[in-house]
Amino acid sequence: MAFTTKIIDGDLFMLRVEFADGMTATVTAGRDGKSVTVTPNDQETAERLSAIFHWSVDRVGEPGYPFTSLNQVIYGMETLARSALNVEQFIAGLREVLEVSDRHPGPEVGIRAPSFTVVDLSPSGNGWFVDARFQDGERFRLAINKASFGWAAEPPEPARDKDVMDLLSGLKGARTATDEDLALLVMEVAHHSSDIAAWLEALRATRVGRG
Repeated sequence: MAFTTKIIDGDLFMLRVEFADGMTATVTAGRDGKSVTVTPNDQETAERLSAIFHWSVDRVGEPGYPFTSLNQVIYGMETLARSALNVEQFIAGLREVLEVSDRHPGPEVGIRAPSFTVVDLSPSGNGWFVDARFQDGERFRLAINKASFGWAAEPPEPARDKDVMDLLSGLKGARTATDEDLALLVMEVAHHSSDIAAWLEALRATRVGRG
């Protein structure tokens, strides 16, 4: 698994990914523009990553595109990076999750194609807030705080909502992940789910841990 360092400070967005094979990729976006570097120097890989990053950032906010802010793009890239063994796996995942237009027909093995779910992730007080709107009209809002959760779904289903809270409490109680890890997982699974039931099923099958 890769080690990641993320900085979001005002207009500055930076993600550094250190892969197990010794390669490091850094993406930066700010007032001075966007840049991608790879060390040891690999111009071809840097150009491929740069093309994907620039293309995705340029589409942020467009109707139908699942990412509505640069924040979400960086968080999505970080989530992928944490499970990638090398830069090639990272690039393959980015091409699918960021919906690069010239990707090969059909998803690669092990890569799930995104649905039209729109998910907003933002810091909130001492925790995180996730707002997911699914393609069938369902929606949930989740607040993850140090000591508690807040959950609201449209439409509400008491039995399902209890299952959600039980599952999230179990994941949080296991202490194998930070609140940020859990919020990122909730966002990433929602991006690939068509409704709340599918999201819950996929979340049950997913492990969350420190990257």
